[in-house]
Amino acid sequence: MSTSVIYDQSRGVSKRRAVDNQDFMAVILVGYGENLYPFNQGTNVVSKALLPIGNVPIINSVIDWVFAAGLRDVLIIVPPTFYTSVAEHVTEHYSMATHPNARIDIKRTSEGEKDDDEESSELGNKGVNGREGTARLLRRFKNWIRTDFVLLPCDLSPPTSLPLTSILDRHRSSPDAVLTSVFYEPTESVKDGEEKVLVALDKDSDELLLVQPLEGMEDDLELRMALISSHPTLSLTTRLSDAHIYVLRRTVLDLLTTRRSKDLDSMREQVIPWLIKGGWQKGLGRRWAPILNPPKKDPFAAALARSTATHPSSSPYSTLSPGSSPTSDHTPLPPTTPASGSGFGSNGGSLQNSMIIDPEEDVKASTKKDVVGWKCKVILTAPQPISESTSTSNQNQQGKGKQSRGGDKSSSSQPIEPDYLIRANTLAGYWELNRKFLRSLSANPTINQSRSANNSQILPNKQAQQSIEDASGTIPAISPQSQISPDSLIGEGTRVGDRASIKKCIIGRHCNIGKNAKLTGCVLWDFVTIEENAKIENTIICSNSRIGEKSQVKDCEFGTGFEAKPGAILKGERLVAGQEA
Repeated sequence: MSTSVIYDQSRGVSKRRAVDNQDFMAVILVGYGENLYPFNQGTNVVSKALLPIGNVPIINSVIDWVFAAGLRDVLIIVPPTFYTSVAEHVTEHYSMATHPNARIDIKRTSEGEKDDDEESSELGNKGVNGREGTARLLRRFKNWIRTDFVLLPCDLSPPTSLPLTSILDRHRSSPDAVLTSVFYEPTESVKDGEEKVLVALDKDSDELLLVQPLEGMEDDLELRMALISSHPTLSLTTRLSDAHIYVLRRTVLDLLTTRRSKDLDSMREQVIPWLIKGGWQKGLGRRWAPILNPPKKDPFAAALARSTATHPSSSPYSTLSPGSSPTSDHTPLPPTTPASGSGFGSNGGSLQNSMIIDPEEDVKASTKKDVVGWKCKVILTAPQPISESTSTSNQNQQGKGKQSRGGDKSSSSQPIEPDYLIRANTLAGYWELNRKFLRSLSANPTINQSRSANNSQILPNKQAQQSIEDASGTIPAISPQSQISPDSLIGEGTRVGDRASIKKCIIGRHCNIGKNAKLTGCVLWDFVTIEENAKIENTIICSNSRIGEKSQVKDCEFGTGFEAKPGAILKGERLVAGQEA
C-alpha cells in the first residue's frame, strides 16, 4: 500500500488541467547528510531537509522556488528513516488550503518499481555506505515522472538573481539539450568544503563538455582532438562547483531502463559525465541517439500501418511501434549487454569501460549526415552585487509564503551583499546560510516582523516579546533586563532570563536561556537549555541539548541531545550525545 502524501485535485478535471499540461515536474532528493557531522549522528537525528535556516526548514526554500516557477507537480524521495518527519512538515506547510493546485508526492526510497535483480537480492548490492544511488532511484520511480523534469537537492538556497524559470527557459530554448545543469562559483567561506572539480565548457555555445573530480586525477590531462576541433573556444576551470541542479529530458529515464539496477549508482558521478561526453563524441552520440533523441512519431506511418493497400516499410519511422513516443516506456531500447561495453553499467558498472569508442568509429560517425546527437547545456552563476529594487522585485515573484527582503527607504543606504547560491550540504555551507540570514536582519530589521506575520511559530525580537507572559500571567517570557540585539531571532515559547545577553543569534522554539548567560553568533535549535552564567560564542547547538552553568563554549557544533557539564570549557569541538571532549 502506498503511503505517499498527495495533494491531488484530479477529482475535478478542470482544476487539474493546468497541472497535467505542464512540461516539467520537480524531483527533490533527500539524502542522509553524510558531510554534516555531528548533526547526522546521535539520537533523534533531524533530516537534512529539515535543517533550520532562520527557524525555517531548508526544504521550504526549494519547494517555494519550484512553485514560484509555476511548477505544480513535485516528487520528494526520502529515506525511510526521515519519511514521517518530512511528510508531516510538508503536510502542515503545503496543504490544499494554501496550495490548492499543487500535487506533492512523498515516497520512501524503498518504494517504487523494482526489477527482478532488486527483488531477488533485496538490494544487497547498494551503493557507497549501503546508500542507494540517485540513478537507481530515478530508474525505480520512472513511472512517477511523466514529463521532462528538474532534479534538485533538498538543501539548496538559490539566489534571487537565479529564478528556476530562467533555468527551465534556457532548457526549452535548446531543442537538442538532453541536460541543462547549473554550476556556481562558491563564496570564500564555503569554498574549502566543496568538492574540487575540473570543468570544461564552451562559453560561446553554453555547452558543458567535461566534469572530472580533481581528487585522484593524474598530472596529465588528455583531451581528444575531436573535442578541441569541434570546440576551439573550450575553456577549463577549477573555480566552479556543481549545484546538483539538473534539468533532464524524460528519455534519460528510458536510458536508465536499459541498465540493470545493480549497474546503476550515482547520477552525478556516473550518468551525468557520460551524457556530457556523448554530447560531443560523435560515435557515442550516434550509438545512444535512438534512446535519448528518438525520432518523433510519424502520424502518417501509423495510418499506413493500418492500410490494406500500402505497406509502410518505406517510412523512415517504420522502426517505431505504433504506440511508441519519445516519452513512452514502450520505445524500443537496447537491452543491457555487459559483454559489449555499449553503455554505462557494463563490466561491473565501470563507466570508463562503457565510454570506450573506437577512434575510427568516431571519425566515421563524424562524417555521417544522419547522426542525431544531443547537447548538454550549462548555466553559470557567481556572487554579484544586486540592487535593492532587483532584490525586492525577485522576492515578490517568489509568490505566497516567501518573505520580502526589501526594506524601507532608510535601508537603501546600507550596502547590499552579493547574491550567491549556497547549499547546506556541509557544515561550512550551513554556517554561511545562517550568517547570511543574520546579515539580512541587520540590513533590513523589518524582516523580523515580516517573518512573524507569515509564520506564527516565529516571534520577533525582545521588544515585541516583553508583553508575552507565561501561563501564570506574571513573569515575562523575556526578561526586560535582558539584552537582545535587533539582528537576532527568537523562536516561539523561548524564555530569556535576567541580564542575559544575545547578539547575532538565531534561537529556536521553546529554548531556555538562563540568567547572565551570554550568547554571541550562535544558532540554537528547538528545546535547548543554556544554564546560568554560561558563555557561548560561534556555536551550533542542536535540539534537546543542555549547556551547564558557567560553561565556556567557543567555535563548536553539538548534535541532538548533547549535554555539557557545568563549568565545561570547550573550544573547536564537534560532539554528539554521550561524548565528552
